[in-house]
Amino acid sequence: MDDAIGTEPFRPQYHFTPRRNWVNDPNGLVYFEGEYHLFYQYNPHGMDWGHMSWGHAVSADLVSWRELPVAIPETDQMIFSGSVVVDRDNVSGLGDGKAPPLLAFFTAFDEPRSIQSQHLAVSHDRGRTFAHYAGNPIIDLDLADFRDPKVFYHAESEAWIMLVALARDHYIQFYRSQNLLDWTLAGSFGPMGSTSGQWECPDLIRLSVDEDPANSLWVLKVDVDVGLVDGGSGAQYFVGRFDGHRFTVDPEIGSPSGGLVDQGPDFYAAVTWSDLPPEQPSPVWIGWQSNHQSGKAYPTYPWRGAMSLPRELYLFLEGEELKLGQRPLKALASLRGAERRGVRGSLAAAASQASFAPEKCFWQDISLGGDADTTGTVSLTDGHETLLTVTIAFGSKEISFERHTSQLAPVDFFERKTTTQLPFCDRVDLQILVDGALVEIFVNAGRRVYSASLFASDGMSTGIECLTGTLRVERDDLALMQRSIDFHAQEGDVSREHRERH
Repeated sequence: MDDAIGTEPFRPQYHFTPRRNWVNDPNGLVYFEGEYHLFYQYNPHGMDWGHMSWGHAVSADLVSWRELPVAIPETDQMIFSGSVVVDRDNVSGLGDGKAPPLLAFFTAFDEPRSIQSQHLAVSHDRGRTFAHYAGNPIIDLDLADFRDPKVFYHAESEAWIMLVALARDHYIQFYRSQNLLDWTLAGSFGPMGSTSGQWECPDLIRLSVDEDPANSLWVLKVDVDVGLVDGGSGAQYFVGRFDGHRFTVDPEIGSPSGGLVDQGPDFYAAVTWSDLPPEQPSPVWIGWQSNHQSGKAYPTYPWRGAMSLPRELYLFLEGEELKLGQRPLKALASLRGAERRGVRGSLAAAASQASFAPEKCFWQDISLGGDADTTGTVSLTDGHETLLTVTIAFGSKEISFERHTSQLAPVDFFERKTTTQLPFCDRVDLQILVDGALVEIFVNAGRRVYSASLFASDGMSTGIECLTGTLRVERDDLALMQRSIDFHAQEGDVSREHRERH
């Protein structure tokens, strides 16, 4: 056991990371028999992308995670992204008569032929191991860029639905099945919104409007691998209707050009959990908090890549359009330790204040007020350089996020800036969650979100500055975050489970 695991300089304490090696897209999120399963793209052999397999972790509460051995290892084909469902009625006939099987749908990549096809594997041991279905592939179009199946049950049309991306053609296809084995093409969506890069990792999510269960619509999320967030990767979403065959955008409720899921450079391939328990009624997803432009060179060791925090999803009305909101999972509040109270008051133009000494893990709530002539900034700094600047212009209702160059991460495509308009009156609320090198900012209860990796020499602290007018600091509370991943205990659990399997 390596005593240093979990204490490395940039290691997050409550975002999931594997102890070692490369990780990217979350896969196969499902709740089953008291466990939230997090599968993910994983290289068991090194810190660079390659040898794609499904890594595996479980949690009882979506807060504390236990890493398990690789669930679906690479064979003669790499195991790309996909989803998992519980076949409770054994419609597939693949059950063992003891408990419902877990069915994993994934893209198999045949590298010599450069072909991607959809495959199936089944687990009878709570997702610890999977056996490949003898009838694979279940869908094969003999295409090079056909991937990322997301499967769910659509009660209204009484069928299982599979979404798959035709990545370079910018289409999402919808397949239907009664037995989870035989699939028929029912419809497609696209091209629409951004087509600057490949379409990947689709998800179709039913959400209630303003949390009214009687009024629900569908959100189709599609990732774009380049050219979306200031030239980098990101995710777009569309609000519309789904009849079991086709998804359509209604321009009266959602923009045909789509919306941006996250304003930051490091949020990709998010996917929702299936089979959530009654105590978690809101859809929840998690994303890869990195990217394929700069993330491959982030200066972390002995791992590279991390998962975002789990986020609850909701729809809200902004002007005439319905938009997607995201907020930290309520259970994450259990990680907040002793609260340290900040300074309140007014700042005149060119006045600034720094909050607290640098910390490696904290949750800070900041509320800022101003008039039409007020512009203020909130910055994250490590005491030597400014890492991130958030600028709030009360007059134009604009918020910009600028990640600056970093001496600790001298990689291409690192500097990024995005600007979003957000209707607000005279107050803006920021929830800033810092965890090692990971930062997530939720604006006005998650009506806008920003996710990034920032590399500080010894923790981060915030600074608040008034650029024009008078900036009111109405709230500035910081709570230190308690550790939720015990890497040493997990090491023992993984070793024990590995011995049991072999």
